[in-house]
Amino acid sequence: MGKYIFFLTLCFASNPIDGWIDEHKDILNEDIKSVSFQLKIETQYYPGQNDTLIPGKITVGKKNKFRFEIGPRTVVSDGKVWKSYDSRTDQIFIQEPDKQLEKSLFSWVKIKKIKALPVKQKKDGGYQIKLLGKGNDVRAYFNPNTNNLESIVIIQSEMRSELSHITLVIEKNLNLEIGNESSSSFDLR
Repeated sequence: MGKYIFFLTLCFASNPIDGWIDEHKDILNEDIKSVSFQLKIETQYYPGQNDTLIPGKITVGKKNKFRFEIGPRTVVSDGKVWKSYDSRTDQIFIQEPDKQLEKSLFSWVKIKKIKALPVKQKKDGGYQIKLLGKGNDVRAYFNPNTNNLESIVIIQSEMRSELSHITLVIEKNLNLEIGNESSSSFDLR
């Protein structure tokens, strides 16, 4: 009988992901919100760049509007058209939306969908999340003492991406402006 109760407790026990979602549900339910992070990419192809931390921020609004900043690149969407800007080249590229990437960008904002994702605790202390399609290993790591989200690691083929210093914030507005008056613009639609 004791083993049965223990098994049921494990099956229905809340994991740190559910606790983190509940703790941040007020932010996640807002119309405009952002997540800031540091990105570290490790790959065998570029071994000298594995220690580089790239700042990133994703701000989302209603109707597929977003701003995605990663290092020198910024992508914005008004819900119909994407504009991509690279400050190193001072160029803007206008294109049709990438529906798959758009789906991924908005996947973290729907509480019911996040809570419905299968989660499995692994031996390394991480919680594997079935996310982003097949062939990906996505794991969330929490501080065991505070239950704070420490990092999210995504392993795909020969590449390991780690998001750390993750912060959620309610935003007052969503800035869709990019580039400068001098920026070259290319319409790829």
